[in-house]
Amino acid sequence: MPYQRSAQAQGRIVRLKADCADYRLSVILEKAETTVQLNLRIVLGGILLFLLPASLQASFVEPEVDSIIVSGDIPVSQSKLLQGTGLKPGSSLLRITPVGVQNGIVSNLTVLGYLSPAVDVQWPLWDDETAIVRVSVDAGMRSLLSGLVFKGITLFSADSLANLYPGATGEPVTPGDTLAFRNAVLKSYSERGYINALLHINLLSFSEIKGRTGTNTGYRAVECVVDENSQIFLGSVTVTGLETVREKVIIRELKILPGDSLNMELLRQSISMIYQLGLFHDVRFSYHDCPDDSSVVDLVVSVTESRYHRIDFGTGYVSPSAIFGSIKWLHPNIMGNNQRFLIGLSYMEYFGSKVGHKIEPEITYEEPWFLSTRWRWQLKLGYLNLSIPGLHQRSYSITSSFARAIANHLKFTAGYSLEYETYSDSASEEGTTEAVWYTTSSITSSLIHDTRFPIFNPVRGHWMMVEGKLSGSFLGGADYYRFCNEARIFIPFGDDFVLAMRMRYGVAFPYGDDISVPPDERFFMGGGTTIRGYPFNSLGPKDSDDNPIGGRVEILSNFEARARIIGNFGLVLFTDVGGLWNSLNNISLESTGFGIGFGLRYNTIFGPIRVDYGFAPTWSNSFERGKFYFGLGHAF
Repeated sequence: MPYQRSAQAQGRIVRLKADCADYRLSVILEKAETTVQLNLRIVLGGILLFLLPASLQASFVEPEVDSIIVSGDIPVSQSKLLQGTGLKPGSSLLRITPVGVQNGIVSNLTVLGYLSPAVDVQWPLWDDETAIVRVSVDAGMRSLLSGLVFKGITLFSADSLANLYPGATGEPVTPGDTLAFRNAVLKSYSERGYINALLHINLLSFSEIKGRTGTNTGYRAVECVVDENSQIFLGSVTVTGLETVREKVIIRELKILPGDSLNMELLRQSISMIYQLGLFHDVRFSYHDCPDDSSVVDLVVSVTESRYHRIDFGTGYVSPSAIFGSIKWLHPNIMGNNQRFLIGLSYMEYFGSKVGHKIEPEITYEEPWFLSTRWRWQLKLGYLNLSIPGLHQRSYSITSSFARAIANHLKFTAGYSLEYETYSDSASEEGTTEAVWYTTSSITSSLIHDTRFPIFNPVRGHWMMVEGKLSGSFLGGADYYRFCNEARIFIPFGDDFVLAMRMRYGVAFPYGDDISVPPDERFFMGGGTTIRGYPFNSLGPKDSDDNPIGGRVEILSNFEARARIIGNFGLVLFTDVGGLWNSLNNISLESTGFGIGFGLRYNTIFGPIRVDYGFAPTWSNSFERGKFYFGLGHAF
């Protein structure tokens, strides 16, 4: 008989299920209530945490200095004594410390020659009604230089080392001067190979004491005790880490050879020159004692080659009527000896009324050590296709040039060029029918002195260039000459202000039976890198259709005041003046371009991003005819 629940049992089961359901529902409701209460408490706590700092900040006022009392032996005014310490009436007591004030006062006194001052700074208590800072000073004796005394020197004369001291007799003895003197002496020894030389500087007792303005002043000598140690020479040189580059590429860049005295400064310069080859991303020098001779050290050069094959793309905005683009493939080590091979193409497109183009492909081979000398030889194959209203030129060229650094920062270049070309404009003697091709030869030479630092955004130094070119005559071809010189000067005024100037002068004239100069040898002016406020290449002689055809005489001056405003942002005010003419007799102020304006700069590792607005104040509607210019790098 199948099992059957009674009605009463079934009723109890139903009631039990209902009770369990009620219990689960009550638990869920209790948990939900607890969760709501917890979330509410979290929200209220967050609001209180957010409002608490604001309320504390609103109610808390930083304690400030009410007054300063300076007592004791004070050799200078109170403002000069406290200069740079941050202590002044109204200063926050939470932003300066007694130790910081004390160290600043001691530093100000030692610069004046008070080498052992006693300074005590008493800070106000928190419950003081008036915050008074009390400073007690005992400057002590002021040390003036009476002379230098040397001991232990054999390599140099006393006079030659004394000339390295930055101060003069009778001037204060300061820690800065003695530190600079110590570094200069050790550098002189290091350049001779005495890299382990030591210099101990002692101040001798006062020899004379005089009372001046209520303070004690004495003369004392500076004793210099030199421990020259032994001279160190360079032994063997080993290069590690090379894969495709030959060892001699590294060796020939070293400025010292085995057997020379170890000159650390020349070795540091050698590291820089190895980096400049563009073949390595890491260069390290290490030294090891020679087991056979304690005065000789062996040099190990460890390098890591980079992926030096490179493709460069470039594009830019020249003016509202011209843009350019370029692509270059570079192999700087085609035969393992740092020979460079470059294939490139640059293209410029002109818009608007001056529609046209300029195409310049090139193939260049460069030998960095021609015939194992420091002369750099370059062979270049080039092509030019220029076609704009008023000017048309095509040419094929081959150029051989030599370059060498003949002194620090001074580079000399000389070259020979053979060209096969044709050109036409309103100033040429050609007709408008068939183009006439001819062959011409020329020699060029230039001298450049460059001390700019840093290169991409100079703040000091200069760049000077003199360049000349002679074509035709005994060389054959078109008879003309070209001469140009340029000077760029950068003068710093403080850390955030630089005055930059550029002056340029050039001439290009035919001689003999020729009456014209090829367009690519003439001068053009106007735009973002010459005279701002004028359209691109718009200044100078023009043809009958008002198309610029370039000038034979160029005079250009630019002045910029560059100031850093905040962070990497800067402001520039500029003035540009210059003009182009066909002869020296045509030079006049009436045909001279004059532009002024301002610009913004944002500094990057590749140079500043530049935005300039320039206008010509001689125009009746100057601002309406003004122009914006964009670029990477300064105008000069």
